[in-house]
Amino acid sequence: MGHRKIVGIDLGTTYSAIAHFDEHGRPAVIPNSDNERTTPSVVLFEDGRAVVGKQAKALAVGNPRRVVQFVKRHMGKPDWVREIDGHRFTPEALSAMIIKRLVNDAESQLGEKITDAVITCPAYFNDNERRRTREAGRIAGLNVLGIINEPTSAAIAFGLHNLDKRVKALVFDLGGGTLDVTILEIRGNDVRVLASDGERDLGGKDWDDVLVDYLAERFLRETGVDPREEQDSYQDLVLRAEEAKRALTPRAKTKVLVQCAGQSLKIEVSKEEFEALTKHLLDRVERRLELTLAKAKLSWGDVDTVLKVGGSTRMPAVQRLLKQRWDGKEHAWVNPDESVALGAVYWGAIQMIRQAQREEQEAAERAEREERSVAKRLQKSVPSDLFVLLSDSLVFNVNSHALGVVTVGPDKTRSNRVMIPEQTLIPHQVTQEFVTAFDGQRTVEVRILEGSDPDPKRCIDIGRCVISELPKNRPRGSKIAVTYVYGEDGVIDVYAEDLQTGQEVSTRVLRTADVLAPEEADLERRRVAHLLESDASAIMDSDDLLQAGFLEGYEDEVDEG
Repeated sequence: MGHRKIVGIDLGTTYSAIAHFDEHGRPAVIPNSDNERTTPSVVLFEDGRAVVGKQAKALAVGNPRRVVQFVKRHMGKPDWVREIDGHRFTPEALSAMIIKRLVNDAESQLGEKITDAVITCPAYFNDNERRRTREAGRIAGLNVLGIINEPTSAAIAFGLHNLDKRVKALVFDLGGGTLDVTILEIRGNDVRVLASDGERDLGGKDWDDVLVDYLAERFLRETGVDPREEQDSYQDLVLRAEEAKRALTPRAKTKVLVQCAGQSLKIEVSKEEFEALTKHLLDRVERRLELTLAKAKLSWGDVDTVLKVGGSTRMPAVQRLLKQRWDGKEHAWVNPDESVALGAVYWGAIQMIRQAQREEQEAAERAEREERSVAKRLQKSVPSDLFVLLSDSLVFNVNSHALGVVTVGPDKTRSNRVMIPEQTLIPHQVTQEFVTAFDGQRTVEVRILEGSDPDPKRCIDIGRCVISELPKNRPRGSKIAVTYVYGEDGVIDVYAEDLQTGQEVSTRVLRTADVLAPEEADLERRRVAHLLESDASAIMDSDDLLQAGFLEGYEDEVDEG
């Protein structure tokens, strides 16, 4: 095994970051080519190439129809696609461009090839969204060691910096596009999630949108022109609203220049006005905080520390809300913009060590073991002083969505039988017995659901597995055992066994949102790499790559059982 370079990637809705172990064996964020520690998650298509980051965000004002932002909010949506210049881009392909930009900049800074990564995602992401996030890393050319929840990642970073502490921590993660609230018990390098909740569409962008509407309405009243109806003016207003929101953190008031159709107006906004306009958003945050505490069966008095993650936690109203509910001690070392990426690189090292240990154990069973082989093989990838610590690390997460299967009652009514309830500690495995629905049934389809509602129509159908060619003339009620295995990265595997014949199905899980085949992923990887090259002529000569779509997963027809 050659040298493997691990990174942790915080793939954010508005900003992203990448971290590694530096020459001193410490986790550190790698600055990008603009010498900034975070990169805007913005993609601009211009002259046959893709521009990612600060430049894309700056040019968005003049090219609003060629800019893609907030891609993370669309991850896992099968019908969402952005079409530019006749070329279609999925959320995972666009996310891969952001990841690839981070990796390219990091490799230039470090002077070495990056091979392995852990990518973070919101705790409430479901199986499909996690798989799509993993696929984005794969398209970017990385070996994705795992997908880890953002709050858990921040907690790992905290725990490994505070090995002497045993605390119940509330991780409050309010980023540019999403909200995550997670409660964990941290004992140094032992991290256990107690409860988690969040919202996909609640983040700093929503505060920006409220301010945009307020400024646009003021401008409309004064001039009779609505800047939201003109793309360039609207995009400019979005950027100015974000700047105004940031300015209102240290200041009591600020002025915003709004321009459209040759007219301009300076509008003063006070912190008090802004907070009144956005109170409904703060109320949603408060409800999520209380709901997560209730899920953990805790009160605010049980919380030992609060870890604030995400740039939107800096807003004064958010700070006051936390202060009103909890008056304990915060840990100042936690950087809201960087802690998630730092925890992810720790998790990458843990995953790499575990993988090597499994391989070593298999070799030992074949009497091929070499002394200290794990440490020796990973001595360049994992800092030696962290090797023992990370080898003993324990991280226990919970699933944020219940998992079940479709069952058919005596009256032919279909219902969802929950196999793994929400907030179950993972990794977790459970087996339940089911029976065939009618005499002579030779095919059984196990439909896999995500959600706790008894009605399958109100749950997410995430896949299926099929047992076929069962023996003839078997009576109704013949037994089938179904096993759910929920991995620590939130990925699900389902196995089924006919208990009479011993026939098993474990090699084929047909997911409703399957990922790309290897050859398709390779073509998409080359397409992304070409789009990010600076030589536009080379890209335009590769039009066959640009035409690649691959928007639908493979799915077979099966008999209804």
